[in-house]
Amino acid sequence: MATVGYYAMTAGQGLASQVDEITNNGDTAVNVTIPNATQLASLDSLYVVNESNGAFGAEYMANLGAISSAVNDGMNLIIFDRYVTNAQTILPGSGATVTTVRSFTSDIDVAAGAPSGFTNGPNGTIDDNTFDGGNYSAHGYVTLASLPAGAVPLLTTGDSSQIVAFTYPVGSGNVFYSTIPLDYYTGANNSAITPAEIFTLFGNTEEILCFTAGTLMTTAAGEQPVETLRIGDNIPVARGGTQTIRWISTTRVSARDLARNPKLRPVRITAGSLGNGLPKRDLLVSRQHRMLVRSRVAERMFGAPEALVSAIKLTALPGVYVDETVDSVHYVHILFDQHEIIMAEGAASESLFTGPEALKSVPAAARAELMQLFPELTTLNHTAIAAAHIPSGKLQSALVARHLKNAKAVYA
Repeated sequence: MATVGYYAMTAGQGLASQVDEITNNGDTAVNVTIPNATQLASLDSLYVVNESNGAFGAEYMANLGAISSAVNDGMNLIIFDRYVTNAQTILPGSGATVTTVRSFTSDIDVAAGAPSGFTNGPNGTIDDNTFDGGNYSAHGYVTLASLPAGAVPLLTTGDSSQIVAFTYPVGSGNVFYSTIPLDYYTGANNSAITPAEIFTLFGNTEEILCFTAGTLMTTAAGEQPVETLRIGDNIPVARGGTQTIRWISTTRVSARDLARNPKLRPVRITAGSLGNGLPKRDLLVSRQHRMLVRSRVAERMFGAPEALVSAIKLTALPGVYVDETVDSVHYVHILFDQHEIIMAEGAASESLFTGPEALKSVPAAARAELMQLFPELTTLNHTAIAAAHIPSGKLQSALVARHLKNAKAVYA
């Protein structure tokens, strides 16, 4: 369960009509009266509507610095905007580069390549017919060419270059922006966008935002945000060539879960901390997720230059630490036909390892689905083959200690 603050720019506080879509999806709704650092500190997401057709809220603008800082630290910002004109002024980070056009259209379609969690999420299905036919269903669009780095288009007008809704990463958080005047549709039961469709739209939006950390994965089509990966995508692997993703699952860990079990907190591997400028940007992984060490030190210890080491063991290195500041996190599990080394933010990282201990990190429901798809995992004689040597925990610690003692990068 996430804690979602709700706020309306003109009202200067939350609207009662915003609550249903939050609570209907199992989250806790908090009325934000001033979007300052104090009130944002406890939120997983801030849900904003601009109910004005002629301006942006002065109080929101006055607190944009605090909002941007909260997003950078891991909060998700969800905005539904009526005004649209100069929307770049209300968007944190690289959202300031967008070009907006205010115009009315009744045709809203799903963008090509929208994440499956948005189009077919646990809260329902969104398709080209879901939002079509409404009077003033959108109040404009953002041009595709102006979207910020890492942005993922979600909804368009009938013209695929006119973006009605998109998301993009800012630091450890994410921003969702849409030109749909959702305050209008939440105020009454409209035939164009019904309450059930609002629940689906809002719930699926939250779902993809929670695991959209903006982590860039190397794919056959170039670098793509992890949230855009789908079953069937081809991913370059370290042993050569590409392999097809067979299964993807996400684990959502809320602020409450993190408070109850601190061991669920992620490890932050800061940019450049592994050596050779890698990872290219900060990378968040679970404690037991393994990164590839490639060095002469590893070769002297194990007779091979490569070894997989758990992130928690790497915290002995400068720039690698358990991040105590994140409010929530989504872990993404990617499975191929066999264990592979793939690239996340340019750094070599493992895919899901199907050994019995590793599978314990996968939630029970997802694990059951995995066993149905790959029944061989349930057999007593199943042996997972690692993509590289996995030393014991003690030897992993010794490997990292030797790198520190000799001031050697772990990825040479």
